[in-house]
Amino acid sequence: MKKIYKSLIRLTEKYDWIWFALLTAVIAFLCFRCLGIKTIDSWDEARHGISAYEMMQSGNYIVNTFAGETDYWNVKPPLSFWSIISGFSIFGYTATGLRFFSALSYLLTCVLTGLFARRYGKLTSLLTMVFLAANYFPFKAHLVRAGDADSLYLLLFTTAMISMLKIKENQRWLYVCGLCFSLGFLTKSFHAGMIAAAGGIFLLLTGELKRMKPRVWAAFLTSALLPAFVWAILRYQHDGMTFFIEMYRADIAGRTAAGGLEGHGAPVTFYWNSIFWNFNYIYGYLTVIIILGLLYLWFRPLRPKDTPLPNQDLLGILLWFGVPLLGFSLVSTKLMWYVYPCIVPLCLLAAVFTARYLEADRLPSLILLGSVLAFGVLSSNFIWNNYSDNIRGAHSNDLQTFVIEQFSREDDLTGSVIYLDAYDPFLYTNTTKWEQNMRLLAMMEGDLNCQDGGAESFLAHESDALLILSIPFLENYPELSKYTILADNGQYLLIQKY
Repeated sequence: MKKIYKSLIRLTEKYDWIWFALLTAVIAFLCFRCLGIKTIDSWDEARHGISAYEMMQSGNYIVNTFAGETDYWNVKPPLSFWSIISGFSIFGYTATGLRFFSALSYLLTCVLTGLFARRYGKLTSLLTMVFLAANYFPFKAHLVRAGDADSLYLLLFTTAMISMLKIKENQRWLYVCGLCFSLGFLTKSFHAGMIAAAGGIFLLLTGELKRMKPRVWAAFLTSALLPAFVWAILRYQHDGMTFFIEMYRADIAGRTAAGGLEGHGAPVTFYWNSIFWNFNYIYGYLTVIIILGLLYLWFRPLRPKDTPLPNQDLLGILLWFGVPLLGFSLVSTKLMWYVYPCIVPLCLLAAVFTARYLEADRLPSLILLGSVLAFGVLSSNFIWNNYSDNIRGAHSNDLQTFVIEQFSREDDLTGSVIYLDAYDPFLYTNTTKWEQNMRLLAMMEGDLNCQDGGAESFLAHESDALLILSIPFLENYPELSKYTILADNGQYLLIQKY
């Protein structure tokens, strides 16, 4: 039995590149399958999409706008907008174009982390990929399959931390770390401070700070500051200090204020309870593995002679996990996606300890085979749940489907003024105003000029216009009967005035 088990481990490691390629394909499938089907969400996704769309229309790629006005609500630098612009340029004005580079960023994050994990062993690398495939929450909201800034930021954060762990081998990795900090700032504003905090503490505790010569410092500061500084100069020319003041108010003053920004306050334990000690998903199990692994390393009677990873790497990974977790836990505003960067080191460190356990010589083969079976069943179940809920369960809503079916950027209705007086499934209510997600969809599908006010404003409009109306509302406006009904799907009407 022992020989059979060891043979299985050897075969897995011998053909690890095949397994790595298969796991990469699985993650790619989870990232891109049905990417354009899910309902476009308001707030971050729609807001980013509108800003990217209006940048393309105006030709101004420095200043983000909403409804043609400078946007001081979404006060993020433009890098994530540029990624959406790239998606629109490749795939057209579609939900796939909106989300493509978010999905690609997560795939690259997984591959990069999996390749880095090979320094701790081939089995560690494969387990890291398995755990990242089972990473449920980022697929659910605000990251992998959403057109906003978080996925690109996760890629930059991960690249920065991996570069940080390689500085001892070559100090030039410090420049990569600095560049990722600057690009992270251009993506998520002051969130990039977590990169600087983790990196600074690591350099201080490991003594790497003392080894840095003046020319290294100069090159590092250039890589860390120059890209953001160039953008700041260009942005300052538009509205002076206004945008930077609003950045501070939103990301620093607002999120640290008592009660949390926009009602998103929560206790200090919010992230721990909702993610890292949550056994409905894989995270609780990974946390237990790490706790047991650290006890194995630090508890004197169990302390091994050869550790599964160098102490400096362990310190770096713990800082990678702990600094953003602690930092955002202390901030009053709590949103789950703030700590998504912590999940990557959680998967990596859990993979290190799991691989060490599965490769142990002293444990009975029956226990090891049982453990492999348990890990396989649990991981497969979590990956299946991820697929079932977030990919297979992706769907649009009736109102968005109606807009997609009725408009094309090549037809005669392109550019029309349009009103809305309908039930919005996203809001769960009737509305005469264009919610952000519907506004973006109307712009993408037909470059439509969205106007608020519903049927009454449509009737008062003195020139050509369109109206989307819920059929039951027709009886409230008998005067609409004289206008042309272009479409009727049994739930919504598209009415034209000309």
